[in-house]
Amino acid sequence: MPYQSIENTLSLSRLTTFRNAVVKKIGNDCTATTLKLYEWNAQLSSVMFFPLHIYEVVLRNAVSEAISMRYGNDWPTNVVFQNSLPYKDKQDLVRLTQDYQGVGKLLPELKLSWYENMLAKRHEGRIWKPFIKQVFPNSTENTVSTIRNTLKNGCDIIRKQRNRIAHHEPIFNQPTLTQLLPLIEEAVSWRCKKTVAWLRAQEKATELLNNPIF
Repeated sequence: MPYQSIENTLSLSRLTTFRNAVVKKIGNDCTATTLKLYEWNAQLSSVMFFPLHIYEVVLRNAVSEAISMRYGNDWPTNVVFQNSLPYKDKQDLVRLTQDYQGVGKLLPELKLSWYENMLAKRHEGRIWKPFIKQVFPNSTENTVSTIRNTLKNGCDIIRKQRNRIAHHEPIFNQPTLTQLLPLIEEAVSWRCKKTVAWLRAQEKATELLNNPIF
């Protein structure tokens, strides 16, 4: 196995995390296992893009629907809504409305962190108390606060792992890795049971997660 050539190409610093993990786990410096771990990590990152894709679209559509129930279909341009946001979230939204062509074109331009912030307690009275059960009709939690907190905390974990995946960083050593897919499926199922059934039938991450390198 041409480990040294691969390490030179990808960089020593990139492979060191994997190499150190192998040494810690099996007690010796096995470059073949290091490459297997790197391959597993890259393959898992690749197949996680599908569930992450579905999750992000589902979440932003649900948040948009809830906001629209309070502020109308063109909520991004509603000044009352804009003024209800924290400074940065408001600035991010207002910047995108300079060439406003409808909510459908704007939604993908907002960062996942913006949608996560919409799940904050400050929006509970105006948006989530009246509408959370309508946009997440299958929630297994009883109270509005618990539903909102569960979604927000899950989004925080998902977003951080998503960012690591997007930047090609290691995820095999993340303590929340095993929570990622269940959290995605939970949020999607709360929105639509048929959609989560389709997601579960199509995703390939479970097979890799069930067969780690060590």
